[in-house]
Amino acid sequence: MNLTKLHPFLLLGSFCLASLATCDTAKANDVVGPLVGAVESTSANFLYRVGESEQPLRLSVLLDGDVVQAVDSIGRQEDDFVAKFSISNLRPDTRYHYQITNTKTGETLIEADEQHAFRTANPARHGNRVSVGFVSCVDIEPNGIWKEMQGLDLDTVCLMGDTPYIDSTDLKKVRTRHREFLQMPDLAELAANTPVVGTWDDHDFGLNNGNGHNLMEGKVDTRRGFVNYRAHSQFGNGKEGVYHRVDLGMIEVFFLDPRYFSQTEPSPVDPTQPTCFGAEQWEWLLTGLRESKAPFKVLAFGAIWEDKKNFETDDMFTYWYERDALLDVVKNENIGGVVLLGGDIHVARHLIHPQRVGYDLHDFVISPGHKRTITELDVFHPSLEWSLVEGWQFLTLTADGTQAEPTLTAEFRQPDGVVNRQVKLPLASLTAVDSSKPDSGLRAHWSFDGDLKNQSVLGDRVDAVAVNDALVVTDGGVSGGALKLDRSREQFARVPRSFLDDNSNHHTVSLWFKPTSLPAHGTSERHFLLESTAEGTESAKSAWHLSLGMRSSEDASKVNLQLFTHTLQPATEIGAAPAAKAQGGFDALVDREALLGRWNHVVLAFDSSSLTLTLNDKQIAKHPLPVPGPASEFGGLIIGGHRVGAGRNFDGWIDEVSIWQGEMPAETK
Repeated sequence: MNLTKLHPFLLLGSFCLASLATCDTAKANDVVGPLVGAVESTSANFLYRVGESEQPLRLSVLLDGDVVQAVDSIGRQEDDFVAKFSISNLRPDTRYHYQITNTKTGETLIEADEQHAFRTANPARHGNRVSVGFVSCVDIEPNGIWKEMQGLDLDTVCLMGDTPYIDSTDLKKVRTRHREFLQMPDLAELAANTPVVGTWDDHDFGLNNGNGHNLMEGKVDTRRGFVNYRAHSQFGNGKEGVYHRVDLGMIEVFFLDPRYFSQTEPSPVDPTQPTCFGAEQWEWLLTGLRESKAPFKVLAFGAIWEDKKNFETDDMFTYWYERDALLDVVKNENIGGVVLLGGDIHVARHLIHPQRVGYDLHDFVISPGHKRTITELDVFHPSLEWSLVEGWQFLTLTADGTQAEPTLTAEFRQPDGVVNRQVKLPLASLTAVDSSKPDSGLRAHWSFDGDLKNQSVLGDRVDAVAVNDALVVTDGGVSGGALKLDRSREQFARVPRSFLDDNSNHHTVSLWFKPTSLPAHGTSERHFLLESTAEGTESAKSAWHLSLGMRSSEDASKVNLQLFTHTLQPATEIGAAPAAKAQGGFDALVDREALLGRWNHVVLAFDSSSLTLTLNDKQIAKHPLPVPGPASEFGGLIIGGHRVGAGRNFDGWIDEVSIWQGEMPAETK
């Protein structure tokens, strides 16, 4: 069409229509919501931004067409014109509709239609089914996750940080990014009738690898913007932090804040170290866990619970003392149904920390919700079961109490109905075993009575494997069979995975050995009874937290029963991470004739401050550690050799190898 031939009034009309369209678009871009926030059994929270003006608004909740609750609010300029509404005294497990009106003009801004509805939570702890979605690391761009979530009938959607990416402490930019994120059409459609809650991670906190110290000034404004654009029932202590919890009956989610308070005060569990959670959040979390009646409890944040193994320090490995104190509370107080959840690293992962809390602790990492992955962060961890380096990922946790056995099902998902991994956890599997039983702390036991199988609760996770035709003989052991090793053939047994808690602070190793030869006097020969490996296979990489061997000494009549260890050295400055530190050797001289050709019982005890060595029921050494600290990471064990496997092997028989988390029970000594 040639516009030059049109009547000038038509041209003017066309211009006006275009201008109106532009004006409408600008106005639409000012609107956010309505968004349904935290919804529990009798309460619901909402937010709505009608534009850049203060308008008197009323949110009414309707049941069967009748208004049953109403609350007024004004989106003040200091809150970026976002109005918040909190409704209480609702009926549990009831579907409501809501509408929003301007009380000054009487105009209905949001109709009480099917798009604007919500259901209160069912508070029942059994006989009910609840499904929750989790996503992290999402950019302001089209993706299929929000539409996919709409089709899954989720009870709540959790934004787990870097939702969105902001990387600024400028309040105007913070608010703009939050607005643009919530205005994405598919997310806006989802949030209008599905509760949307969450926490933050470093990029929406304001700084990559950010913590409470290096963002001391800016975090006030990033929190302000976060609070503006979330509709939670709680934001930290009301002035600082963003932690909160949502109880959905069958499942309760604890949204933790590892950012705001980190590095700002001494840790409540170790005043010599900086905190992650801060004293107030720490007490809030412990109190909530102890009081929770939900069968399943999710400890969720945007970071991860183990070492990222890069230059950054925003993981719970940096604060291992708070992580482990928290998990010890879960274990010692028999708190069942706990799982961990994290994000951040642009890789999806599933880890199982064996018997960490009196039962296997499942750890779900869900990231990213965009397409940019980081292969380098798909690192080794001894508890890793599965990982996926792909984009557009999210997770659902479904707590089903409608069957005889309540079950929590985790599904790692992508759009178009893709389920990459499903994990079903009966509640009984998330319930602590009887800690009074004498073998409750036994993590590994190889009797070598006919095979190399582990006979502890960890089962085949730590079955040993014979290398270079190492033999399991049927008799001649301390009790039945034994492992027979020929040093000249470099024989040993490999245990492919670890068996202790991450960064264990106390454990005991017990074994029997009968050497057919000892390191020759005056030589550099070394005969290792055992040594831990870095990643479950033979390598020279230093990870010898457990290391017990023999070498010659200056005295020709004696042999040196020598220990080494690898521990964590605590951080020495603000913002630093702990580091692995090699310590030893620690020497203990023993008469050769007392060892050679005889069965000997050796016990090695580690308690983070010392190594104690007992031989044939007599303590022969207690070595203080120059640098106290818990175990550093290791991935497996060599029995009858050192970490490389070849060259420093034991010669003779080994039997009844046991490893205990904590102290070995007196009745087994």
